[in-house]
Amino acid sequence: MRTLSIDIETYSSVDLAKSGVYRYAEAPDFEILLFGYSVDAGPVQVVDFACGEKIPKEIQQAILDNNVTKWAFNAQFERICLSKHFGIHLEPDSWRCTMVWSAYLGLPLSLEGAAIVTGADKKKLTEGKELIRYFSVPCKPTGANGGRTRNLPEHAPEKWNSFKEYNLRDVEVELSIQAKLQKFPMPEEEWKNYILDQQINDRGIQLDLELVRQAIQCDEQTREELTSRLKELTELENPNSVVQMKSWLSENGLETDSLDKASVKALLKEAPEHLSEVLELRQLLAKSSVKKYTAMENAVCTDGRARGLLQFYGANRTGRFAGRLIQVQNLPQNHLSDLEQARRLVRGGHFDALEILYDSIPGVLSELIRTAFVPKKGYKFIVADFSAIEARVIAWLAGETWRNEVFANGGDIYCASASQMFNVPVEKNGVNGHLRQKGKQAELACIAHNSLVLTDKGLVPIQDITTKHKLWDGEDWVKHDGVISKGEKEVITYGGLTATKDHLVWVKGKSRPIQFGEAATCKAHLIQTGNGRRAIRLGENNKCTEKMECKDESLLCPNTMHRLSQYTVAKFKQLKIWKIKRLPEMLSTKEDTFVATEKTCCRKAALRESKGKELPFIWGKGYKIQFSLSSQCGDMDIEKCRKCTPRFRDGQDRQRRKLRKGQYSFCSKKYKSSQQKNISNPRFQTRKLALCKKCCYKDDIQWHDKRRNYSISRNGSYRTEKELEINPSKVRVYDILNAGKNHRFTVSNVLVHNCGYGGSVGALKAMGALDMGLTEEELKPLVYAWRNANPNIVRLWWDVDRAVKEAVTERCRTET
Repeated sequence: MRTLSIDIETYSSVDLAKSGVYRYAEAPDFEILLFGYSVDAGPVQVVDFACGEKIPKEIQQAILDNNVTKWAFNAQFERICLSKHFGIHLEPDSWRCTMVWSAYLGLPLSLEGAAIVTGADKKKLTEGKELIRYFSVPCKPTGANGGRTRNLPEHAPEKWNSFKEYNLRDVEVELSIQAKLQKFPMPEEEWKNYILDQQINDRGIQLDLELVRQAIQCDEQTREELTSRLKELTELENPNSVVQMKSWLSENGLETDSLDKASVKALLKEAPEHLSEVLELRQLLAKSSVKKYTAMENAVCTDGRARGLLQFYGANRTGRFAGRLIQVQNLPQNHLSDLEQARRLVRGGHFDALEILYDSIPGVLSELIRTAFVPKKGYKFIVADFSAIEARVIAWLAGETWRNEVFANGGDIYCASASQMFNVPVEKNGVNGHLRQKGKQAELACIAHNSLVLTDKGLVPIQDITTKHKLWDGEDWVKHDGVISKGEKEVITYGGLTATKDHLVWVKGKSRPIQFGEAATCKAHLIQTGNGRRAIRLGENNKCTEKMECKDESLLCPNTMHRLSQYTVAKFKQLKIWKIKRLPEMLSTKEDTFVATEKTCCRKAALRESKGKELPFIWGKGYKIQFSLSSQCGDMDIEKCRKCTPRFRDGQDRQRRKLRKGQYSFCSKKYKSSQQKNISNPRFQTRKLALCKKCCYKDDIQWHDKRRNYSISRNGSYRTEKELEINPSKVRVYDILNAGKNHRFTVSNVLVHNCGYGGSVGALKAMGALDMGLTEEELKPLVYAWRNANPNIVRLWWDVDRAVKEAVTERCRTET
């Protein structure tokens, strides 16, 4: 026996999510219910512990044998639970975790997710969660279940059989994922790091439980007093309710969209005295750091140590350790000069003295959190932090030599950055010292966001937007700084818009934009522009639809059709000698808008006969032929092409299309002019196609894309033979830079916020640039200056971006 794959089902009255597996397994009623296993990837067996079955002797010996490698998905759970079951600590050296292996490759940290992404042969059974809730956690006593607090196999035999099948399938899924990951082995050095992580978690850290319990009691007492005072001031039934508090503030003349820490801090600057007290009390009640004491009490084991506080590869995109339970990587700092005195008062329960000596009891409790961790006698805890670690690493990776020299010589990177950006000497608290803050802000900047757009030339997919297009920002047509690709991200669809959850959108009743995910969750009404035949301007029309329809009927069927795109009538190519007045307000920007049948002024519109001349012949040289993708294809011998650009139509919803991806253009002497017999364009099925060098158009557009209503490039491009692929599970996202003074544009008829310069302007604001003395006008030039001063780092960004995209799309190894 070389390997043993394991999955277990257990019962415990302790909440696993709140307390972690170490405390979970210490519960008096903890027990293993089912034990599924596979030897050397062979057939899976299930041992029913709950019904009296026992593990075979050779399997028990294999679990204890360090020469046999044990595999499990989240192996820490199986190892700790089996240690409790056997009454012996199982060292992590011979254990391997498929979840860690998946995390190393950037895959999901769930068995179900990893199976889906890897395309594993076996998939997790969906009914598992319900079965776990039934058998693995306590149940609520009711009259129907006889007042019992736990469900046993005899209470639901059919469910128990399903539970056994579920346990068996989990082992099969884990084996299937292993098989898929074999081509991408995890380095042995990383497995050593995993073992070290398990040893750290097994050891845990000692807590001062007396301090923890007294801090919890002090916090509860303080919260009661603060809540009582808030009720007295506001007369609200529940002053902790965000909705009630916002409504009360509004009634008292203070409008706000949020009551988060940053918003309350901003409100305190302008609020009158009686409202300031309410906001300050609200801020104290909302202090979340003191909840770490509760997390400590939940996680601590019987020996007074908290375990399982770190997760190896928990941040699976970077490989960073992630904090769990108490979140030891995110502890509040302490600045109290008399820290020991405050600790003594809390630990002794002297809350009245604490209230007299300190302004904010929640603040004191927050600063005492670090003192709840107790080192071994004769030892000390050392707090270590790498100075400017991100700036140092990226400079080394990118080969930004001037930055490396600054670090090597012990210089101030913020001063050096400001000096490089503004070409003047900068010294802290010295010459040009005011520029150091700008250098610091630039050093901390990041990137962000997403989506699709309404332009002065009609509806254009976001990836095709150029700086020649003007965008509608809800008030006017505005310029912008172009489109940036944001890679592939998870998106949601709500209100007709498909975007990432963090994209900012405008909603009804809010003066500021909110995150798209928040809007979708609370079912907010997205502000729309350009929907149907309503004006795209956020103002009143000076002509009603009924008058405009009669006056401009002739525009719908002109003698020559100037680039009217297929499926919509939302955009015309206008003649220079003929200006169509108020065209944006007259014609719809909505997809598939049929003007002749649309309701106008609450009654049906009469079908109007076109007075334009019809084109009797559409066949001829340069006729465009549509191709749909298919695996059934044959060879096509195409003669040398000549450039041709037909401009005429054969009907309202049909047109000549330029060459695009999925739709190819041919000109051949074999194709003679003939009378059109069918109004639909002929189609050829193909999977691969070698394109001619001439008569091709470089823009890639799916032939069936209904969103297009504009005509584009005439320039030729050459494409080599390539198989076309569609992957609907991945969504490429984009965003637009600096769309007008309001930083917004209309996409899918919804008003959204743009990202600023690569997201960095927004990031500077989020990191407090405006609070530190910088003005709105300074941010964008600041970003440009920083990037100009650090060209190698900027180049590294794009090299990494290119490498990642190439690796994903081409499924190959890439280097930067």
